[in-house]
Amino acid sequence: MSDNLMDKVTALSERLKIGGAEVGRKMSASMSSMSVKVKELIQGPNEADKFVEEATAENLDEPDWATNLELCDMINTERISSVDMIRGIKKRIMIKSPRIQYLAMTLLETIAKNCEKAFSEIAAERVLDEMVKLIDDPMTAVNNRNKALMLIESWGESANELRYLPVFEETYKVSVTLCCKTCYCIQNSACTKCYR
Repeated sequence: MSDNLMDKVTALSERLKIGGAEVGRKMSASMSSMSVKVKELIQGPNEADKFVEEATAENLDEPDWATNLELCDMINTERISSVDMIRGIKKRIMIKSPRIQYLAMTLLETIAKNCEKAFSEIAAERVLDEMVKLIDDPMTAVNNRNKALMLIESWGESANELRYLPVFEETYKVSVTLCCKTCYCIQNSACTKCYR
């Protein structure tokens, strides 16, 4: 009977070790994420945030192409940090306003197409994670979901830098199905354009 009790205690201690290590990893990841958020809160918006807010303002009916291209020029001539710009866009994608999300993804697409360092910054700042959250959120506007899927799919075809990211693998290789030439749909969802 004491051997049985000893086995149970040993098994419980192993589970606690494994669970404790997992909790430690999760806490570490949460703390580093929280430290970035606290830093941003204390510092307030930077110059790039202000430019991104202007380019993705709620009152815009459509993308302001002149502003978007000017921001690309500022990044390419190093008058503004591409890291700060991508962080600002990520913040705007996280806002629940469909219009702001769409304008932010359009700005992100413009920067990705016109700025050399964009893909590495998109990868480093975990923008794809936010786009996946947007895709997975049932409250996301269909146009925004399709825009996010289209961007990920097109980046997958053109940028080798993103292919190594686990989130890219999950989204592009598993969840996204190109169902017809005009729309992108989440696998196992009915397409609203081609009804597949």
